[in-house]
Amino acid sequence: MNFKKNSIYAIFILLIILFVVGCTNNQSQPLEKTDFLMDTVINIKIYDNQDKKIMDMAMDRLKEIESRMSVTIANSDISKINENAGIKPVQVHEDVYYVIKKAKYFAELSQGAYEPTIGPLVELWNITDVHGEERKSIPTEEEIEEKMSLINYNDLVLMEDNQVYLKRKGMKLDLGGIVKGYAADEVKRIFENNGIQSAIIDLGGNVYALGEKVNGEPWRIGIQDPFNIIGNYIGILSVKNQSIVTSGDYERYFLYKGERYHHIIDPKTGYPVKNGLAGVSVVSDKSIDGDALSTALFVLGIEEGTELINQLEDIDEIFITKQKEVYIQEKLKDKFILKDKNFKLIYNPY
Repeated sequence: MNFKKNSIYAIFILLIILFVVGCTNNQSQPLEKTDFLMDTVINIKIYDNQDKKIMDMAMDRLKEIESRMSVTIANSDISKINENAGIKPVQVHEDVYYVIKKAKYFAELSQGAYEPTIGPLVELWNITDVHGEERKSIPTEEEIEEKMSLINYNDLVLMEDNQVYLKRKGMKLDLGGIVKGYAADEVKRIFENNGIQSAIIDLGGNVYALGEKVNGEPWRIGIQDPFNIIGNYIGILSVKNQSIVTSGDYERYFLYKGERYHHIIDPKTGYPVKNGLAGVSVVSDKSIDGDALSTALFVLGIEEGTELINQLEDIDEIFITKQKEVYIQEKLKDKFILKDKNFKLIYNPY
């Protein structure tokens, strides 16, 4: 959730971009850029244009977003808000205000399943660049209760002139569950404004499939196998001009006394979510929506999560359970193909 460094696993653990149908023989290689930003590996490919200036514009925008919205950069707008919690409002850049406003909207919509003020709990658990390491302790009940008392999106106040205020000292805003979605949307905007019609924007697993392949076919996105994360997928989703964002308990986790503790914290319990889900993928027109919703749905579970999605338009979701069940909406049946026979496909009844 916060921008502490993740390892090279970020290339593999969320979504796999599949070029199964691939490029035609006369299609040139894409203009490609890989970098480490927002504490994850990003990979951007443009297929219908070789203008490096456009790619540079996108990369500069990503760096700008990171500099303003990272909780680990001392002079970022988010750090300034946190430093002044319970003291005074902070005026922020317009784009920061926009993302915070969207974050509060999704917090209200999900009744706190997505929670932008979860920073104190994120710091307490400190599940960042870990993939199965053993720990000797976990936070105590007292520590968790203390941090939970600081978490409440209703105490995040949006004021005039792009001012933001956290009502109580010790509160901490963390946009890690939404900002990569916003960043993907911004890269898409830059590309479209400069005539790009075919590109894959992969920001550590937050994927935007812009347009379609140069040969006119839809992009084919592999949905990550949550039980075998290195380059494996359970099925293929065909999309055009859509974002696919996945949240899963396999991304970052540690072990304590034989039990796995992953990084998606339930704001209502203070502990990592335990509801039988292994992964959730959200398909949406805007990546910022999919980013926040993927976290919310993972916290809510299948039934409540589907009830939330049913309130929205143009949002689809895929739930994967620990029993290797894959729940999809019927309207995805012509777009999603289950490839792994170890999983069972179920049309979502909720």
